[in-house]
Amino acid sequence: MPELPEVETVRNVLAREAIGKRVKIVHVTDGRAVRRHKTAKDFRALLEGRSFKSVERLGKNIVVGLDNAHHLVIHLGMTGQVLRAKNAKEPKPKHTHVVISFTTGDELRYVDQRTFGELYVSTPPVEGAEVEISKFARLSIGGDGLSVRRQVPELAHLGIDPFEDQVGWDRFAAVLRSRTFGLKPLLTDQDIMAGIGNIYSDEILFTAGLMYDRVSESLSTIEIRRLHRTIPEVLTEAIKHGGTTLADEMFVNPDGETGSYQDLLQVHAREGLPCYQCRTPISKVVFHQRATYFCAKCQG
Repeated sequence: MPELPEVETVRNVLAREAIGKRVKIVHVTDGRAVRRHKTAKDFRALLEGRSFKSVERLGKNIVVGLDNAHHLVIHLGMTGQVLRAKNAKEPKPKHTHVVISFTTGDELRYVDQRTFGELYVSTPPVEGAEVEISKFARLSIGGDGLSVRRQVPELAHLGIDPFEDQVGWDRFAAVLRSRTFGLKPLLTDQDIMAGIGNIYSDEILFTAGLMYDRVSESLSTIEIRRLHRTIPEVLTEAIKHGGTTLADEMFVNPDGETGSYQDLLQVHAREGLPCYQCRTPISKVVFHQRATYFCAKCQG
């Protein structure tokens, strides 16, 4: 499943290539991709004729600001891809469910093999209406995350975004000390931390030297500060390398390019291979229904 670095990679390309373009027509070939709307026609009506004014990200969601204060939200799910095409003549990949054609002649295509992802247009809340924002996100003292949540109520439940919300280590500590379950489920719970999934939780915990099943409330101040620092460090490095494309090659950016962070993974998908730090074979377990990779020595 694309996680924060992959979604940010897609956002970067769209911000560079799509802002200022006006939607001419939208084709929907599978209504499941726009299932929040009553019909595909309703989705199309909200998007056609509108211009892309901004492209932001919150958690694993791409948030495109339109010229009428509405927002197009794209969630890639497990296998979703957003691909650019120079014109309609370019062959469409299998599982292309939504095509957004611009007046400039080029297209954005939403491709999703398993159709767990979705697109929808969010209408702004009624003036004066209060949007109930996640109690974890409300710990933020800066960043654009709170603004995005207020404009797109469907995302108001999301927890702390490591980049869009500014949360100091002391407030982060309060979150950890209020929980009584393992670190990996905490990091991957989108209602607590938004954007981190299976790959990067493994990498973050390895880099921080913490075991996946360590109860979060048991961490010392030094460990909390180390984890707080490690989260953006690992994610930033992954973004620099265009995200992670594993063996299934499901993730590509809108230009069809794969990421390269898979070449730098320390533990994820490396079961049985020697740890780069201590040479101990990397272990794999299923924890909370997730394949989890770790080094028993470095994280013990």
